[in-house]
Amino acid sequence: MRRERDGGLRAIIALKGFYGILFFLVGLGVFAIINKDVSDLAEQAADSLGIDPDNRYLLLVLESLTGVSPKQLAAVGLGTIMYSGLLLTMAWGLHLRQAWAEWLTIAATAFFIPIEIYEVVRSPYLTYTLALVVNALIVWYLVRRRMRSSSAIGRQLEASLSRDTTGSPTVRS
Repeated sequence: MRRERDGGLRAIIALKGFYGILFFLVGLGVFAIINKDVSDLAEQAADSLGIDPDNRYLLLVLESLTGVSPKQLAAVGLGTIMYSGLLLTMAWGLHLRQAWAEWLTIAATAFFIPIEIYEVVRSPYLTYTLALVVNALIVWYLVRRRMRSSSAIGRQLEASLSRDTTGSPTVRS
């Protein structure tokens, strides 16, 4: 079976696969810091990255990490690894050119679009806008691909039903 060359689909596969691996590694990292002083680890990371210890954003992060319990970290780690599994399933199914994977990717990606619109309206950062544009393009591309595939299947079915069958063998008595 020969696979068509589809740069758009391959880009989506690469993107979903990359993020699947990234989220898996982040999930493992979260599990690695359970039962450790998270704010102390964040301070050490900021120091090694050369971030000013009086940085307003660093202080906000440290304050929010102070009360994180091991159960909360485990929940975040598990959720991250589960999302990683979803992303990797989408990437593998798209790689195999499965229709269910296209529909799964459409649904899972479209789910985040309203949240991204809210984030862009609330605080128009480039990262939020970029995520919104990329996800909207992925949904648009895959819906268009599914629609073309459905019309092609319909045309093939119609053509096979309208073929002349007069050449079929007859039974003589």
